[in-house]
Amino acid sequence: MLRAMLRLGLAALLLCGAACRPDPSTNPSDGDPNTPNAATDGAVSTPGQLQQVELHRAGAGHTANIDLVAVSSNGKAAASRDQIGGVRLWPTLDGNVEPIPIPERGAQAISVETRKGGHVVGIVDAAGGGKIFSVDAAGKVEVTGEMPPFQPLFELQALPGGNRFLALYKDHSVALVDRKGKQIAKADERRFRPTSLVLGKDGKSFVAVLKQSTGNSAELQRMRIAKQGDALTIERVGSPTLVNSTTQLVSSTLVVSPDTKRAAWAARPSGAAWEIEVGDLTSDDPPSKFTVQIPTHLTPNLGFVGSNKILASGNDGTLSWLYDLERESTHPRTASPQDFVNQGRASMVRGGTQVSGHGTWLFVHEVQRRKHRFLGYRAFQTQSVALSPSGEHVAWSYVGGPVFVEPLTGSGNATQLTLDPMLAVFRVRFFDDAHLIAVGSSGALQLIEWRTGAVVAESGINGSIRTVHFEPSRSLLLVERHNNDARLFELSAKGVGKPGFSDPFVIADQAFRTGLLAKGIDGNDQAVMWSLDSSNRMRLYTMKHLRSDLSREGTEALGKALPTGSVAPLAIDQRGRRYGVRWNGSRMELFVQTGEQIVTAVAPAGDVNQIVPSPDGRRFLAIHQRGNNASLSAHDSKTLEELWNYSTGVFNNEVVWSRDGRYVGIAANTGAAVLDGDTGESVRQRCGLQFGAMHSPPATAFGGLQVRSLCEG
Repeated sequence: MLRAMLRLGLAALLLCGAACRPDPSTNPSDGDPNTPNAATDGAVSTPGQLQQVELHRAGAGHTANIDLVAVSSNGKAAASRDQIGGVRLWPTLDGNVEPIPIPERGAQAISVETRKGGHVVGIVDAAGGGKIFSVDAAGKVEVTGEMPPFQPLFELQALPGGNRFLALYKDHSVALVDRKGKQIAKADERRFRPTSLVLGKDGKSFVAVLKQSTGNSAELQRMRIAKQGDALTIERVGSPTLVNSTTQLVSSTLVVSPDTKRAAWAARPSGAAWEIEVGDLTSDDPPSKFTVQIPTHLTPNLGFVGSNKILASGNDGTLSWLYDLERESTHPRTASPQDFVNQGRASMVRGGTQVSGHGTWLFVHEVQRRKHRFLGYRAFQTQSVALSPSGEHVAWSYVGGPVFVEPLTGSGNATQLTLDPMLAVFRVRFFDDAHLIAVGSSGALQLIEWRTGAVVAESGINGSIRTVHFEPSRSLLLVERHNNDARLFELSAKGVGKPGFSDPFVIADQAFRTGLLAKGIDGNDQAVMWSLDSSNRMRLYTMKHLRSDLSREGTEALGKALPTGSVAPLAIDQRGRRYGVRWNGSRMELFVQTGEQIVTAVAPAGDVNQIVPSPDGRRFLAIHQRGNNASLSAHDSKTLEELWNYSTGVFNNEVVWSRDGRYVGIAANTGAAVLDGDTGESVRQRCGLQFGAMHSPPATAFGGLQVRSLCEG
């Protein structure tokens, strides 16, 4: 019956895969069938219960709502900052390349430009210093220039071409610098005090904004980078233009045309609309005016589309309006996304493209083409990670989402297992290279031939699952419930006896900590499992014990109290070593006990709450929990020497070793990673899955986790 229900559910899912695809208007190809669509292409249904999916190059989405955006001069790339300071580069705005984390926290200002072979990102850091990041076509990020914070900056604006930057210092001087931050030219006039710069598209002209000390007024001064002999200079062009408004003048309410000859600003509300003024920066003529239908309790976001059109948008979900200055006509355009959390003016129009933050997603509006899309991740929170015995594949399981298996190194398509959504996968484990064990949060068990999607066997227990252990040498699966009892299954696959799960052995000893053994413990070679209860009584179980249907009294009799003075271990590896943390009278120390021999060392911190030994016993991981932040350190089991450490930024859902100890897998709500077991270096990351474009905003865009992504390093 269950198998039939699963088949029906899977058939419905496959039908939905064909009928429930995103709107084709998200395709930036404008209908060209030869251009890939990021929202749909790369996923090809195959007979059975799986799909072969071409995953994007791994990146990382935002884990908090976006509050600042910058757009390149050609409108093809963007950079964004979120409310906890994370910065991302969006190399393309078509949904084909995932956002790349820029290793800088708390940026005060950001800019971005495309350049041959990649991108550059200019950042004013939290201390006021400048940093220039170069990102190549493969996504590698490196710092190519730094400007010290003892000369603090307002802005560091990347010029078109990405080879030079304009730096606006807090002493109001303006400098032209190269990609290393080295000064090329400088303008420093007395009583000339610009507070922001707006760049033209030619890479030479720009406008300096000089805000007045009182009211919502400013002066706009055209400027240019000119050549005098062999030297470059920064000089004024013409006389300044005065701007007056009833609202605060910021980058989204005071904008300049790409040729720097015009400026537009939100002047005042007028009835049920807003009056927009447009000034000619090349003459002393008074500004022209037009109105747009934007509610007066909002302040419109403005942006030039080319030199002759202005886009005006609200942030309440009402329509945007494109005003043609030459024809004096107004045309409706798609609504800018509604701002539910008062993100501020996270919006910019440049290169004919409007880019806005929408929670953790990015809204992209190609104004002239009348196309829009939302960019982000459909699945983000990783529940479980598993590494195949050969070390060739990794399986990712996502909260409320799919299970993917992909090559651990190199490239290649991933296999998406279209499992019954009612399974609610909680943990995944490789039985062998061909089979995957999926454990549902409520106790469902499946043994899956993952390359074909065939469900080889299924079983289950009744109750909420706490954790899962698998011991490959004996093919034993231990599933713990939150009720402090467990089930032990013997497993086999095709060609190994009768495929499937044995009837479960019930372990009812109220243990809060359990584990499996490969070669016994304390001289008991037949022991296959250990448990530790809240009264510090340890029990060792053999298969003979389990098959005898132990009574409650028999289970109690197996318990042996830990020797006086012994500290309860946090973990026991599959070879019988005990690992833990204890107080030595002055400080916390780690210990590893093998039989009667104990090795100790001062703990790197007093907040170790979990230890994860490698299956080969050579190393172990100490998990450090500090409030909402978590990190882990790797140690040698013989010397307890710290080998490396890694900050995950958030409490881990799971930390596992590969069977040979080569890799460490980490699953967390902010993504997943596989690390090299020897060095701690990242081998593969998946901080977000199913990246792409959607025509309509997702319901999950807001309410980010407000913690740093695991992939930010």
